[in-house]
Amino acid sequence: MADVVLVEDEEVLRRTLARTLEREGHDVRTAESAEEALELVQRGPPDLLLTDYRLPGMSGYELLRKVKQDQRGVAVILLTAHGTIEDAVAAMRDGAADYLRKPVDLGELCLVVERCLEREGLKRELHYYRARDLADCDAEGIVGASPSIQQLRAVIKRVAGLEKRGGGGPTILLTGETGTGKGLTARAIHNASSHREAAFIEVNCSAIPENLLEAELMGYERGAFTGAATAKPGLFEAAEGGTIFFDEIGHMTTYLQAKLLKVIDEKVVRRLGSTRDRVVSCTIVAATHMDLEKKVADGDFLDELYHRINVVGIEIPALRERGDDSVLLADYFLRAHASEYGIDPPRLTEKAGQAIRNYAWPGNVRELSHTLERAIVLGPSGVIDESDLGLRSAPQAGGSVRISRSNNLEMDFSKGPIPLMDLELALMRSAMKFTQGNQAKAARLLGLSRDALRYRLAKYDLR
Repeated sequence: MADVVLVEDEEVLRRTLARTLEREGHDVRTAESAEEALELVQRGPPDLLLTDYRLPGMSGYELLRKVKQDQRGVAVILLTAHGTIEDAVAAMRDGAADYLRKPVDLGELCLVVERCLEREGLKRELHYYRARDLADCDAEGIVGASPSIQQLRAVIKRVAGLEKRGGGGPTILLTGETGTGKGLTARAIHNASSHREAAFIEVNCSAIPENLLEAELMGYERGAFTGAATAKPGLFEAAEGGTIFFDEIGHMTTYLQAKLLKVIDEKVVRRLGSTRDRVVSCTIVAATHMDLEKKVADGDFLDELYHRINVVGIEIPALRERGDDSVLLADYFLRAHASEYGIDPPRLTEKAGQAIRNYAWPGNVRELSHTLERAIVLGPSGVIDESDLGLRSAPQAGGSVRISRSNNLEMDFSKGPIPLMDLELALMRSAMKFTQGNQAKAARLLGLSRDALRYRLAKYDLR
């Protein structure tokens, strides 16, 4: 069964095609124009978009291009009259999966849709296994040999092995700076659990508006709102027996926090427009780079929800606190990115390796990955030197100023002068770490006003 958006301005044909697809077991949402269809796609990306080529206003070809810009995973089939076959073939070069001639043979329609969905399913499966192979450098896909990472692996194995009698594991809260790998850790917990074959659903709370997020999470019944032509299960139902991961949960509104709290406590969801509760059982993992305790104190996060999601709290260490893990990660990313581009992995020079060790990596693992991908694309083939990394003007964490694991500042003038900017950056990091991200407390420790600290945090991109 697939979610299909059907776009056809001829009412009789639209109804006929919709009934045919529904008899095949598909959920069909219909639209009379490309503009209306685009709204449906943005509200919830379908598995398949079936559209007439010629439509009033925006054409089916323009719709194809707009959808493929934002939703590359949506398969598109074009309906075309005989005179526009060449246009349809051209559209296939721009990403259309197939086309059907009008008048549409309903038997052929079912075969083409089935073939298209099967082909797209194989693509997604291949993409999944390729991504898994790239990430599978150890059992959890987490690279590193530092004590903090070894401890993280042990915690992952411990919590992944726990399961409640009613199903699902303990609720888990992942904290840490942006780019440390909270999403990877959430997936590692899922992959190490007994329900690894079930779904892993990721929800980016900062990217979806409140009204759409509620519909996505809870699902909706037909007619629940304008455009809800068919019923649709929510993400909680889709995650049944598996894991649902709320990334950046600190951005969730208190209205939706209350909804989430009810699901955690009662293990039921109610679709929009429904009066019936549906039982759900899944592991809930949340992540944030924010200070949730401060948000609770400010009234922006529900105290009860904070304690419910923080049954198991796991802090992901910053890359600068992981010693030589940065070099191990660099080697991993070089091989991974080289494989993506179909080239041999380049070699890091000794100076490049030292620069990677010494750099502060404010963007953490994500910044390291992007830096090495850029070096592979723009640098000379075969070898990556320090200059290819583009780190010279950036503040250094190693070398002259370091933050020890006990959060003490260590300075070494034997390696040359220490720029005042390096010391200021290290002091702010140390204060923020000591206060667990509480800006007001960190400002008092540094003798600054809160606004002055915020200015410096923004200046060094430490927010």
